[in-house]
Amino acid sequence: MSKLQSFCVFLNERLMTDDVEIFGAVEKTVVEYQEENDRLRRMLRITPEIKLCRIGTYRLTASAAIEIFSAVEKTVLEYQEENDLLRRLLRITPEIQLCRIGSYLDILKL
Repeated sequence: MSKLQSFCVFLNERLMTDDVEIFGAVEKTVVEYQEENDRLRRMLRITPEIKLCRIGTYRLTASAAIEIFSAVEKTVLEYQEENDLLRRLLRITPEIQLCRIGSYLDILKL
């Protein structure tokens, strides 16, 4: 096998290996975001235990709850946006053009 043929074989193998590694890493990242979103959704479904207390304390607790739920909602929205972006990236398929070794030899002869 000539050096050019060996190089082409090596290059093709390397491109396919990198492709698999990249898509594997992206898939793992998407799964992690989905798991985190599921966990946050479960947290949002938790209903806090309501206790009777003085009005001043209640206002403080209500404002803290509003702040907490706002922060959680913001976090969930950020993860959803990232998931949407990653889903769009997953739909992009790289265009890899394979060429025959003969065409390389023709180019080298020129």
